[in-house]
Amino acid sequence: MIFTDLNLVAHARANKQNSAAVVFLPGVAQLPFKPTNHAVTRIEFMLPLLSTLCRLAQQGALIALILLLSSCAAVGQPPRQALLQALNLQVQLSQSELAAALQVLPRDSDPSLQRVRLVQQSIEKVESHRVWLLRGRFDWRWPGEPLNVSNPFEVRLMRGEKGQTWRLLRPPTPELPQWSSYPLS
Repeated sequence: MIFTDLNLVAHARANKQNSAAVVFLPGVAQLPFKPTNHAVTRIEFMLPLLSTLCRLAQQGALIALILLLSSCAAVGQPPRQALLQALNLQVQLSQSELAAALQVLPRDSDPSLQRVRLVQQSIEKVESHRVWLLRGRFDWRWPGEPLNVSNPFEVRLMRGEKGQTWRLLRPPTPELPQWSSYPLS
């Protein structure tokens, strides 16, 4: 059904039964009559946009997570096994130095390492070589002894010449004024 412009007009002679009169204005283009409700927002037009925004947000979060996780495993960093071997060797070297200073025999067994926690890792230059500086804490004890010792550590590791092995670097001391390098197996 097509109406011309439909207007409700109240007039002076309106009574309770006939309070408004319908007036058709002539000469107005024929328009289909469609009631609208301007107070209600049209969500159905926004649904494709919302689903696209949600998909983009999920993809962005996934990319951020991948970048974050990949930055935790830096390229060329020493493997955990190299760190454990370096800590074991460092404890043995320290124990040998202490035994020599006290003029006692050093232990012939390897310490048992437990709960190694890496806190910081960075790259530094030592005599034009790229060296990994690793810091953290670890617990260790000698076999057969009940006492666990918790120590902080600072270890410098350098790749071997062919890039297949690692070496422990120890800084200069008054007794040895140059960097010491020890191969890790």
